[in-house]
This record gives sequence, C-alpha cells and structure tokens, in this order.
Amino acid sequence: VVPTTRLAKARTCNTQNRRPDIAIASLLIGGKHVLSSTWYSWDVSASRSRDINRSAGQANFDSTLSDSTCQYDPASTKSIYRPQFTPSCFAEAYDPTTMALNHVQIGHGKSAQLNLQIAGAMAKRYHIGSRLANIEIGGRFRNEHKFDDTFNDTFTPNGTILQSDFRNGFTNGNYYNNSYKLGYNPNYQIVRDFLLANPGAFAKDSSLGIDPSNYDLVEKVGAGYLMNSIDFSSKVRVVAGVRFETTNLKTISFDSTTNTLSDKATGSYLKVLPSVSLRYAFTGNTNLRLAYGRGISRPDPQDIAQAVTFTTNSSPGSQKNTATLGNPSLKAETADNFDVLVEHYLNPFGIISAGYFYKRLTDPIVTESFVLQNFQPSPIAPVGTYTVTQPINAGSAWISGFEAAYLQHLTFLPGKLSGLGLSANYSYTASAAKGLPGRSDHPRLLRNAPSTWNISPTYDRGRFSIRAGLSYNQANIAFYSFQDGTPTKDGTPSEITAGGLKGPFGDGYFYSHLQVDAQGSIRLKRGFTFVMYGLNLTNEVFGFYQGNSQYMIQREYYGPTIAAGFRWSPSFEK
Repeated sequence: VVPTTRLAKARTCNTQNRRPDIAIASLLIGGKHVLSSTWYSWDVSASRSRDINRSAGQANFDSTLSDSTCQYDPASTKSIYRPQFTPSCFAEAYDPTTMALNHVQIGHGKSAQLNLQIAGAMAKRYHIGSRLANIEIGGRFRNEHKFDDTFNDTFTPNGTILQSDFRNGFTNGNYYNNSYKLGYNPNYQIVRDFLLANPGAFAKDSSLGIDPSNYDLVEKVGAGYLMNSIDFSSKVRVVAGVRFETTNLKTISFDSTTNTLSDKATGSYLKVLPSVSLRYAFTGNTNLRLAYGRGISRPDPQDIAQAVTFTTNSSPGSQKNTATLGNPSLKAETADNFDVLVEHYLNPFGIISAGYFYKRLTDPIVTESFVLQNFQPSPIAPVGTYTVTQPINAGSAWISGFEAAYLQHLTFLPGKLSGLGLSANYSYTASAAKGLPGRSDHPRLLRNAPSTWNISPTYDRGRFSIRAGLSYNQANIAFYSFQDGTPTKDGTPSEITAGGLKGPFGDGYFYSHLQVDAQGSIRLKRGFTFVMYGLNLTNEVFGFYQGNSQYMIQREYYGPTIAAGFRWSPSFEK
C-alpha cells in the first residue's frame, strides 16, 4: 500500500497496490570447439518474461469540504526540503469523514516478451611472415516479440462512500523522521473487496478492454562481423574490424481515431560499425592504448510503439495531470568513440590507469518535458492541463572527459597489514546536446554527471574478506524542459546556463548522491562461509529537483539494508 496525501485547496488521497507478478525464464545451449590453430563457437537461446497487471490497482479519495484554511507555516519550517503547515491542514486532510471515494481502478492483462536467438563464430591463427595474426568472423540473429495488453477498469461510486467506511490499514509513528504525521490509510485490497461485494453501488466507466499504452512489436536484428589482429612486434598489436547490423521493425499501437489497436508502422535500416585499436608496450608493465569504434543504441520498444500512459488528479481544475508519450519516429542513436588510455601494472598485483575519451553522437535519444493545455492524451482521459514527457532525437551531441583508476593489494606491508588493499576511480565529463526543440542553448546530456568517483578499501587475509565502498554521482539532468525563457511564478524568465536550464521551470535534475556500502565474509569449516552486507548505510536521499535544488520535485529515503547469512560450497577442506 502506497498512501499519498496532498495538502492544498484540492485535497486528495490515493492508496495503491504494488505487488508485481513477474516471471522470467531462459534456456541457452551452446559450445566451443578448440583445435590446433582454429576454434568454433555456437549458441542457441530462448528467453521469455511476463508481468501480469492484475496486481495493479488504485483507489482515489477527494475531500468533501468546500473550502480550506490550510496554510504554509514559514515560522515552523526549518528546512526547505521539509515544509511545515498549519494544524488545520492535517485536521482537514486526515479526517476520513470528509474524504469520499472518487473511483477505483482494477488492472487486467499482461505484458510479455519472447526472444529467440542464434549465433556462431570462428577464428583462425596464422602468420604473415614472422608476424602472428588472428582472423575472426561471426554472426548473430535475434527475433524479439514484445506486447502489452494491460488495461484498467475504472469504477465510480453511484453515491457517497466515505473513507471512514474502511478501516485504517497502516500506521507509522516515525513518518519521514517525524517531520509529518501520517494520515488515515485504508488498504486498497479492502476497498477492492468492497467493490466486488457491492457491484451495484458503482458505475463502470470503461469497458474497452484496451488501453492507449498497448502495443505489439516485432524487432528482428541480424549482425555479422569480421575482425583481424596482428602482432607487428612484441611492443605493437593492432586489432581492426567491422560489424554490420540490420534492423527490421514492425509495430502495432493504439489508434486514437478508432479506439483500437490498429495503428501499424514498419521500418528497417542497416548500420556499418567499424573499429580499430592499437596497443603499444613501452615496457612489460606499461602500455598505451589508442582506440576508435562506432556504436549503436536502439530506442526502447515501448517508445517506438507510440505507447501512451497518463495519471490524473481527480480534483477539478488541477494541473497535476501527467502523460508520457511514445515516439514512432525515433531513430537509433549512433556514436563515434575515440579513446586514449595509459596503464601501468604494479607488482605483485595492481594497476594505475589514466585516459581521455571523446564521443560524437548522432541522433541522441533524449527526454523532453513540456506543458500542454486543453490536452487529451487518450479517449479515456479527461481533457486538461498535462505535464508531458516524450523521448525525441536531438540533432547531435558530444561528450568528452578524463578518467583515472587505481587498484592495488598492499601485500608489501608487514604482518596482518598485508591484507589491505585499495580500489579507486574518478572521472570528469563535459557534454552538450544540440538541436533540442524550443531550445537555443546546448545543455549537458541526460544522466551525464560532471564528476563521479568510487573509493573502496579492502582487506583479504586468511579466512577474512572485507570491503567498504563510497560511490558519488554529481547532480545531473534527468529530463529537459520544453523551452528556454519560461516565466517563473514572479514573472522572471528561467536562467539559461552552460550546463542546462535553471529556475523553477528549468530542466529536471537528479540530486547528487553519495552512497556508503559495506560487505564482509568469514570462511568457516566444512565449506561454510558467513556473509554479511549493508547497503545505503547513510540513508542517502534519492530524488529530483527543477532547475535548482531548492525547487524540489520529490525526495525519497529508503533507509539502510542489512543482510546476513551462510553460504555453503560442497568442497573438501583440510
């Protein structure tokens, strides 16, 4: 049950059921045959996954009060992330006798995916004069069929059904670290059972058996490659190759004019993806690597299939409606990658590396967010003001950066200290997207944090193995705003910066995130090992903000996860 309550003129509450019913199965058969100067490999695989929608559901309640005295309380607010309100807010919103059931949704159908794949490759070692070389050729074919036929039936009460008619199903005495009181929370299952026991008390709003997010997609991908490597000397090794990928796509999505799953689209394309790399060994422990390669990233199937999802606030005049639209015109994203890397191996075990990378992107897939008024995302959705997100192709983009890594077991230290070790890496990136609709600036790429780093001290000695980890991601853009210069509430335009659009109507950002994890194990007798780990030990916040961190969209805390157990390996010990 996930209860939410909005303290505002339009007071609403919803309770949801989130108990996913998911199944995944896969089968792989393959082999590799190694001969004196050649090898052959092959594999055949099939996999299927499905998610049943019957576990989904939601019940919405609206206030029956005609007015509200609820006010923001600045004197009691100690943190901008935890605003406080006057007592009347909670008295009004948390009174179950003034909250009436607006509608109940019950989920049906399922989404599923079936992948069939076959692959094969062979390689032969040969000589060009005195130089050792290796040639490799291979191919792969995959047929992917994915569909979504889930839909929700919506039931509206014929009369007034109060929230107080259902018992409180959840309490929490320390809600949001005592920043707020937790209101009245009826369990969704109880509301659903009442609906099924009293069908005459409700009107069924929809019997279409179809949803705008439904689609059927078949994607066939064939690929072949040829690669050759040559050792020109003990210091120089060159690997070059080319890969051909062909894609054939057929989709059926929702047609809003006929309210049927009948909007068909097809497309196919061929991509040629060359690559070459050079390794030069300065010494036996120090190498320079230069590499170029072209890659491809295909759109998500549901984005191509023009799937539509939406959520609405049932209160009249609300602007909390959201919609997500697919884009059947999405193209595959391609990238030209250039890398320079220097690495030095440490004795007896360790490595130091540093490198520079540059990527030139064509048709990068990004997500934009914009507001549409008098918009109806589907025939079963109300007309209103919606905040809409949609994947699109930007004109082009680039990303470049520096990265460094260090890994070493400090076995040279005396005694028990010889079990210590350290793993660390750092990267800094710069990026820009060009050709965003409605934008004259060149913001950073989505989910591209300027600075990221990881530090992990380790200890491995005898029966003990211990690791701790600190991982950091700097704030980065989650979605783009629709246009620059969007007015703020006080009439001033949003600020355009080199990194993105700031201000309360700017780009959506992930908060910066510093997470601390730890794990350890102790080998016991007779093949038993005691294992214990802790995740997110500092209860780091996860969430989004709009433009600047003070314009919060949502903040989520999940608390630490602690687990312990025993692992048994059927091996013989002395």
